[in-house]
Amino acid sequence: MHAAIYARYSTDDQQATSIDDQIRRCKEIASRNGYEIDDEFIFKDEAISGGAKSRKRRLGYQALHDSIEANNVRIIFTDELSRLTRDVEEIGRLIKVVEDNGLHIITPNGLDTRREGWQTTIMVSALLAKSEVAALAFRTVRGMTGQLERGYMIAQAPFGYKRVRDVDAKGKSQGTQWIIDEKTSEIVRQIFLWRHSGMTGNEIASRLQARGVPLPMESRCKAAPCWRPANVFRLLNNTIYRGVFMWNGSGFTQSKAKKTGKIIVQIPFERPECRLVSDEIWHACNPEKQTKTRSNRGGGKHLFSGLVRCGLCDAGLCAGGKTGASLYCPQCETLVRVGGQKDWIGYSSTAAAMKALTYVLEKLFTGEVCEIFHERLRERLEQGPRVEMENLKIEISSKESRLNQVSRLLLDPDLDTPEFRMEFVAQNNALLILRTRFQSLKRREKEASPETLAQQLATNPLEVLTKVLTGAQPVYKVRAVLKRLIQSFVLVRRPKRGTSVFRIVLRPGDFVAEISETSVLGPVPLAFEVAASVGAARPPQWSVTARLIDDL
Repeated sequence: MHAAIYARYSTDDQQATSIDDQIRRCKEIASRNGYEIDDEFIFKDEAISGGAKSRKRRLGYQALHDSIEANNVRIIFTDELSRLTRDVEEIGRLIKVVEDNGLHIITPNGLDTRREGWQTTIMVSALLAKSEVAALAFRTVRGMTGQLERGYMIAQAPFGYKRVRDVDAKGKSQGTQWIIDEKTSEIVRQIFLWRHSGMTGNEIASRLQARGVPLPMESRCKAAPCWRPANVFRLLNNTIYRGVFMWNGSGFTQSKAKKTGKIIVQIPFERPECRLVSDEIWHACNPEKQTKTRSNRGGGKHLFSGLVRCGLCDAGLCAGGKTGASLYCPQCETLVRVGGQKDWIGYSSTAAAMKALTYVLEKLFTGEVCEIFHERLRERLEQGPRVEMENLKIEISSKESRLNQVSRLLLDPDLDTPEFRMEFVAQNNALLILRTRFQSLKRREKEASPETLAQQLATNPLEVLTKVLTGAQPVYKVRAVLKRLIQSFVLVRRPKRGTSVFRIVLRPGDFVAEISETSVLGPVPLAFEVAASVGAARPPQWSVTARLIDDL
């Protein structure tokens, strides 16, 4: 059992030495409690918020939790509770770990989970941290509106403008102005003229794409940057082009407010120097929205919506049409329409996906394929996770080698750069995660037994799945069950009309372990290529074939 330290600071504006100060204070309190902290159990995250949204990016925090789950860490020293998290829900999870697993948390400011009344202390600290987040948000909003009232601008400049900083005589920044960029502003004016003349969003996006006009904020695009109708309408809707900056006017802010039930007030700030089009043209391009019945095209409540992915771009497929019968990739469809790509897989159907899934599930848990699955379970029991452990050893060795190289570079005063320090933290956190995974595999090796195997072999998952797929349970519950079994479900091609080919990768080992309430013997993924075909005759006559793929 080891003691660990966790340190974090929030923003790039804070000093990186904050981490060193936190670690020093934690080592002092650890020493007074009789503990020496090994360097490999010092976890840290730099320039990352402690809020709920940042949890996935906090590799050090994730590595710490992995070590706790692997029983490597039972005592945590941290400068204050808010370094671990500022999220009340995450605090609740920590309390549960303390109560159920005996985790011991100590901070220099007096928190000790072995003392009487620690729950009250930790909840008060959590509420104070939450209050500080709210206060920080209030101060940030106050500062931004103050800058707007003084005539300055906030955020990134939209397409058609450039940012220019105003500085005083001492070189201190006073604020930011947006000035018109002659080159891109002409493109903005042209977009408004096209729309005013009656062109559709698709037609405008196609022209911009064909002319090679760079997409605004293209560095933020997860996929290949390409003009889409949504980009065009978002640009047209921006009031800055008629010389007005609208506080709380962005679609993101309004969508978030609607979701949380918060009432927001839009405040206009006149910026006549930023005007690119007249009020008449702007309003003509942004007519008042008419109340209308929403189309069923999205199909978000359908079982396969988002569960099946596109074989070209990996986006989640939508279940569309009035009955939700069509299965298609809206991203690829839009790209083809605007000329961003030449072709796409096209439309399949939810019926084809269901036929493919039910067929492959029956094939998996009966007959020859079921015997292959059971044989692999037996091999896992006999071999244990040795192969994975050997691969992890190689990966750990490689990470250690790179970490040593970066450490030597950091010792050279001529080469010490922020990039090396950031890489050192990233490599160290990645190494901690690998070591923790290795320890978890060792523990799992001990938990596997012939009794576990016998219980899993006697389980019939098909009975459970049949009830789930044919019952009257809500869609979200059925989808949750399938996501625990399905590793990937991809529409890969449509070779001819009426035929859809899917690639389905399943994790039967994990699923069988869950429903039999036993330990997972190891990952046993099985991949299938499934073709579902239907002819023109009515009622529909389906033909389904599948083959096992051994390339995983």
